[in-house]
Amino acid sequence: MSSAVNEGNAKCEQNDDQNLADQLNKDEEALYEKVNRQTEEIENEIKRNQPLIGKKLPISILVETYDANESSEFHQKAKELADSYKSLRRIRGDGNCFYRALLCAEFESLFRDQNELKRFTEVCKGWRNRLLKLGFPEFTTGDFCDWFDELLDEIATGKRTEQKTLGALNDDGPSNYYVTFLRLITSGYLRENAPLYEGFVEGGRSMEQFCRDEIEPMWRDCDHLAIIALTNAIKVSIRIEYMDRSSAPNGGRHYDFVVDSSPPRLFFLYRPGHYDILYKN
Repeated sequence: MSSAVNEGNAKCEQNDDQNLADQLNKDEEALYEKVNRQTEEIENEIKRNQPLIGKKLPISILVETYDANESSEFHQKAKELADSYKSLRRIRGDGNCFYRALLCAEFESLFRDQNELKRFTEVCKGWRNRLLKLGFPEFTTGDFCDWFDELLDEIATGKRTEQKTLGALNDDGPSNYYVTFLRLITSGYLRENAPLYEGFVEGGRSMEQFCRDEIEPMWRDCDHLAIIALTNAIKVSIRIEYMDRSSAPNGGRHYDFVVDSSPPRLFFLYRPGHYDILYKN
C-alpha cells in the first residue's frame, strides 16, 4: 500500500515538474516573440523616419545637437569640427552605416574626379577574379559584382547622374547589393592577408570563420579591422573624426586609415556605434 502511494506521489511530482517546465518554455517563447516584435517595430520605425542616405546638412546642426553644459566634451568637439567641415550627411544606423557612408562619399567624388573614377573602377572590377580564386560561389558573387560593375559603367558613360546614383543608394534593393559587394571584398582582403591580421581575431576563430560571422552578413557593425581591410581593398585613404576620443584607436580626436601613403580623401564622423559623412570646407 505504502509503495503504491509513494509511486503515486512520485508520478505527481514528475507531472508537476513537467508542467512547470512546459510553462517555463511557453513563457520563454512568449518573451522571445515579444522581443522580436518590439525589435521589428523599432526597425520599421527607423525605416519610416530615417532614409538610408540623408540630405546634406550644415555642420551647425551638429553643434546644436549637444548642450554646452550637459555634453560639454561633445559640444566642444562639434565646434572644432565646424572649423574644418562645412556639412555632414547622416546615414541610417542599421549595422551597415560605415559601408553605406563610404559608398555614398566615394560615389559622390567620382562625379568630380575622372581619374579616381578610372582607378576605382579598375580596382573594384579586379575583385571578381580575386573572390572566385578564394572560393566564393561564382553564381551569387558574380551577381553582386555585376550590379557594382554596371553602376560604375553607367557613371563613366554619363548614363547615371549623381542624383540618380544617390537615389539608388537610398533604395534598399540596389543599395544592399552594393553594400554586400563591399562586405565581400572586405572579407576577401582579410582572407588574402590572413597571416597579417589573424592575431587580431578574438575567440580562437580562424580568419575564414571571423569573416563569415562578422564581415559577410548584413547588419553587422564594421569594426576597426574591417575598416582597415575595406580601405585597403579599394585603396582609398580616409579620416574618421571621433566625438568621443576614447573610441579612437590612438586616443586622439581623429584617426587616418592611410593606404599607400596617400592623404585622406574621404571623411567620416564616428559617434558611439554609428558613422556619418563629413564634407570639408
